[in-house]
Amino acid sequence: MKAFTFLSVALFWVAATSASAPNGGSFKTAFVVAPLPSPRTKSSVRSSSIDASTNQPDLEKFNNVIYATDDTMDMLRGELKARLLKAADDYSAMRAKTDDLVLRAKEFEEQTSTVASKKQRLVPRLLGKIVRKISRRKHKKNEDKTLSQSQGILTSDSFKQMKLDVGVTGNKVIELAEQLSLLNPTPNPTLGFKEYGGVTPNESKLNGQWKLRFTTASDASFAVTKERGSATTSQIIDAKKGRFTNVVDFEKGKLRGFRVVVNGKPLSNTDIQLAFKSVKLLRKSRLPWLFGEITIRLPSRLIRWLAARNRPEDERNAPYLSLKYLDEDLRIHTTDSDNWFVQSRIS
Repeated sequence: MKAFTFLSVALFWVAATSASAPNGGSFKTAFVVAPLPSPRTKSSVRSSSIDASTNQPDLEKFNNVIYATDDTMDMLRGELKARLLKAADDYSAMRAKTDDLVLRAKEFEEQTSTVASKKQRLVPRLLGKIVRKISRRKHKKNEDKTLSQSQGILTSDSFKQMKLDVGVTGNKVIELAEQLSLLNPTPNPTLGFKEYGGVTPNESKLNGQWKLRFTTASDASFAVTKERGSATTSQIIDAKKGRFTNVVDFEKGKLRGFRVVVNGKPLSNTDIQLAFKSVKLLRKSRLPWLFGEITIRLPSRLIRWLAARNRPEDERNAPYLSLKYLDEDLRIHTTDSDNWFVQSRIS
């Protein structure tokens, strides 16, 4: 209605100015009335817009939606990774404080026992020496027992990987690791390991050196002691040879560290069978070229047999690991003993 009134007033003004022009002259109008567009219903407008969008799809907008989804997934992975590593660092700090308290308690106990021993009489001290000599003789006799009766490194209990009680802080790390495993960007993490899947080892994401950030395995955790100090643990993976080398270095002491060499065989897109081959001890010696390194070969068949005694019949007879998450700088896997490992790449 307002548009119609404005159009009527404009036409009246044009007619008035034309009639009042002197001596047949005329004013030049300063505007041109454009023809009105043909009336269309709302349904025709909608149908034309739908037809236009159907005939000419906005590919750029469609691609942006896909890219936005990928970015969202990357942001979610990044957030979970940051929280996971933060929780792992908190757990390590908690363990360091606990180890320090235990170490101080032992030192206090040693000092107390030393002061008490000086106040002991001569007879009890002599009796103590006699008891220690007898215990040493019994210990030597026990060393001569057979392998099945001994408590040495090759017993079946030795190869049963024990789990740590990680508490609430450690369980938080495991929970975040399980969540991040659901967003694994590498569906086939074993590709390239020993040319698995027809892929060259150079393309394997497992290649390189990885630092241990968190684990529930007791044999991969080393408490701080007065003799050796703290321990640094990492792993070197050679995808071409199919080899894992566990690296453990101690802060001080006669034993500088050791290396455990494990051969791997890919079983599937996520699982790798493990075979322990050797342990190399690194010692501080006056003759390092002679006694600095000591290599102990491990009987892999015996180890597999001993390890199989601790598993149900329906499980695999050899140790193995299952990769849960793998990207360019983070790796998460579990073992046949249900232990968790979180490792970050060392650049």
